[in-house]
Amino acid sequence: MGDARRLAMAGEIILAGLVVVGVFISGGLLPVLGVFLSLLCPVPFVLLRLRHGMSALILALALTTLALGGLASPRQGLLFLLEFGLSAVFLAEGLRRGSRPEVVVTGVAALLTLGGIGVLVLTSDQWASPLTAISQHVEGLLADMEALTARLGLSGEAAAPLYGSATRSRAFLLMAFPGLFFAGSLLTASGYILLLRGLTPRWAAQLGGATLKPFRWELPEFLVWAFIGAGILYLTGLPWLQATGLNLLIILVALYFLQGLSIAAFLFQRFHLPRFLGALSVLLLFFQPFLTLLVAGVGLFDVWFAFRHLSFPKTPDRT
Repeated sequence: MGDARRLAMAGEIILAGLVVVGVFISGGLLPVLGVFLSLLCPVPFVLLRLRHGMSALILALALTTLALGGLASPRQGLLFLLEFGLSAVFLAEGLRRGSRPEVVVTGVAALLTLGGIGVLVLTSDQWASPLTAISQHVEGLLADMEALTARLGLSGEAAAPLYGSATRSRAFLLMAFPGLFFAGSLLTASGYILLLRGLTPRWAAQLGGATLKPFRWELPEFLVWAFIGAGILYLTGLPWLQATGLNLLIILVALYFLQGLSIAAFLFQRFHLPRFLGALSVLLLFFQPFLTLLVAGVGLFDVWFAFRHLSFPKTPDRT
């Protein structure tokens, strides 16, 4: 490696560290925008891995951890490694090796979830009872929701049709929080893949000629039995079994939702539908939960119908 390339790598490591420190700290300073900005922390590290190798990524992680420890506290450096550092390494290595999107996204989502729960436990100092830390976090989220409802001028009675009673909402969120957390992490990890797939073709030469595989999501067939088993656990009515079944159902619905989106994207390309129609469909998913379940249902029933194969044009010798 020449001197110029070493200097360029050192400069990019420092720049990546400064950017990540800025967006990570913004998560605690800006209420909503900062949280979304902090989710971008792994992206600069992945780009460093693709451009300069694993050593650059490790150096950047070490520099960022030390900077956060010096500017804030050693605990902040540890929180950063738990929340984003491990997932950045897994994401970068998975993309570099050309692993299947299902493996990369699910692995990154699992690390984000475990890291996020670890952060909750560390910040609440509830070492012996992590469930208490989760409960306190859910109570804080519900308090923020109630404050937002009050600022919007909605009374408790008006909000009841949307959210149900406060007691029921608390009970549901406490039971389903791990599954919902994983579902959010799954969407975040998918966003990383889509963002990096959009960036790498434009700077392929600068990123060492790295090319990412298309986002073709195909889950193994045996997960259908896990879905059925989770439904049975939920219907037992026993508290722990019901909680386990509910969280498994949420996780599997999120996985099949991504499969449904992959099928929808394939069909849009296959039939050359306008892009604005695809953008409109994505917007509708945010405002209409029923469409989200419908997309997840398409992903689930793909096991039996194989929608992507049915849409292929037939050859002249076929009837």
